[in-house]
Amino acid sequence: MASIFTDDDNSLFNFVVKDGKGVKGLVDLGLTKVPARYIQPPHHRINKQHVAGSLENMTIDLSELDGPNHDQVSKAIAHAAETLGFFQVVNHGVPLELLESLKVAAHRFFAQPPEKKALYLKGVSPSPMVKYGTSFVPEKENALEWKDYISMTYTNDADALQFWPNECK
Repeated sequence: MASIFTDDDNSLFNFVVKDGKGVKGLVDLGLTKVPARYIQPPHHRINKQHVAGSLENMTIDLSELDGPNHDQVSKAIAHAAETLGFFQVVNHGVPLELLESLKVAAHRFFAQPPEKKALYLKGVSPSPMVKYGTSFVPEKENALEWKDYISMTYTNDADALQFWPNECK
C-alpha cells in the first residue's frame, strides 16, 4: 500500500492523534511498514545486551509484596520497568473472570468506528474521568508510541456508570 502520509506535512500526526484514528486506524488502512514518526532514535532504544540478563526477572510474584521480601519485590518491579519496560505479575489476587471481562470491554471499545472513540480524545472528552489517545504527549515526543489507550479514572460506581463509555461499563 502506498503511503497516504507525507513527511513534509502533519497528515500522519493529524490522522493518528488529532482525528483520533490511532494506531488501529493505521493498521486498518493496511499499513505494511512502520512510519518513520514511530521509530525511536537509536540512543533512546533499549540496550539488548543489558536486557539479556534481565529476561529471567520478567515474572514478579506479588504475593511476596506484603511480607518480609517487600523491598526485593519493589526493586524487581523497578528494575524490570527500567530495563525492559514491561513485566508479568503473578499471584496478584485479581480473579481470571475479571481480567477476561476487562479484555472483552477493551475489545468492544477499540473495535468501534474512529469517530465514536474520538469523542473521548484527550482534551475534548466530555468527562475528565475518561481519556482516549495514542501517545501520552505526542506533541513533545521524539517518536510516537505504537499504541492506543483509554484511561478511565474510577472514583465510585455511580460516576463510572455516568461517565465511562457504555462499551466499558
